Amino acid sequence: MTNGLPEGFIVRDAMVRDIKGIIKIVNSKNNRASFGWVPRVVLEDAIKRQKCDGAQSQHRIKVVLRMQGKTEVVVAWTRSYHRRDGVTSLHELGVAEDCQSGGIGSYLVNETVDACRKRGMTILRLKTVVGLRSNGYYPRFGFEKVGLERGRKRELNVYELSL
Repeated sequence: MTNGLPEGFIVRDAMVRDIKGIIKIVNSKNNRASFGWVPRVVLEDAIKRQKCDGAQSQHRIKVVLRMQGKTEVVVAWTRSYHRRDGVTSLHELGVAEDCQSGGIGSYLVNETVDACRKRGMTILRLKTVVGLRSNGYYPRFGFEKVGLERGRKRELNVYELSL
């Protein structure tokens, strides 16, 4: 492991050229039920704002890459938003099917928690569709279920981690 990531992987801020790889993860067979729909324009906007605002950006989108020859392949990603009220919303976290259960998702959760703490945030909040396996994933990191919300199409469990 290097910096908490398995050997051969790197993490960096997302770039517009990474969107195709992100969407491939979102649309994969095992991930599709979790994500619903992630608009390309939302990803582009977050990436552009992060690039313009640098470390002070409220928008945060990271990718984990694996080299395949000379090509970088997106194998995981996360998008979050640091709100002005001290709450960070973790909007999405996705890992390519062939890289799941290898520690990459855990790395991204822990990296997001660390980034929130460095920024002085007080709560990390996320929502996940009721009945999906992700409901058993986040409590391992200390997230507690704090509510239930009606989503556009499905009910969502709301989880929070006090920082």
